[in-house]
Amino acid sequence: MAQISRKELKSDEFVSGMDAAYEFFLQHRQRIITLAIAVVVAAGAVYSYVAWQRSRNRSASSLLTAALSTLHTPLQNAATPPTPGVQTFPNAAARAVAAEPQLQAVIQRYPSTSAGQMARLYLGLAQQDQNDPGAAATLQAAAASSDKVVAVAAEHALANYDIQHGNPAAAHALLLKLSQQDSPTLPRAVALLELADLDRTYNPKEAVIYYQQLQQEYPNTQTAQQAQEQLATLKR
Repeated sequence: MAQISRKELKSDEFVSGMDAAYEFFLQHRQRIITLAIAVVVAAGAVYSYVAWQRSRNRSASSLLTAALSTLHTPLQNAATPPTPGVQTFPNAAARAVAAEPQLQAVIQRYPSTSAGQMARLYLGLAQQDQNDPGAAATLQAAAASSDKVVAVAAEHALANYDIQHGNPAAAHALLLKLSQQDSPTLPRAVALLELADLDRTYNPKEAVIYYQQLQQEYPNTQTAQQAQEQLATLKR
């Protein structure tokens, strides 16, 4: 009786496996083809969506950059004659008026993008420069943003808005909330110092507590030095 070598046995197993796989394919061909098409279509859809999102983000960022360029255009200086070919504005209000439609375009066309949410914050600031009473509502909308950086910056802007418009209680509530977080755009120490500076005008006893807290929590820092100086003047 002839013996089958290990190599031949391996070959026979491979052929048998291929036969079984082919048989399985024949029996389930339609289902396999349908599944393969579905996978290809899904992969294509995902790729198209990602490409579309990237394109939207680029377009939104480009529009926001143009709007911020307008919003940060230098103001005219009476002591310095204007430079030919360099755009300037006579005042901050005029500059904000020019930037507002650009910011609105970003919000309307790309509201869900990071640029769109950032544009809402800057729109509120531009409206402030125009003394537009709608600035508060715009900043409140920005404060509800899913982008944490935008939300914190908008709440900080709202606190300053409330201070400027004689509403220290509302500003205090916002700064107290902001002093309980630590954002790259508004470190906790800065929010706490601003809260203390606000309180010294109508609640000096509480301001003392905040200044002392800053000295304890941030020793050997510029913030602690500022707190010490403010505390000294307050006690006098």
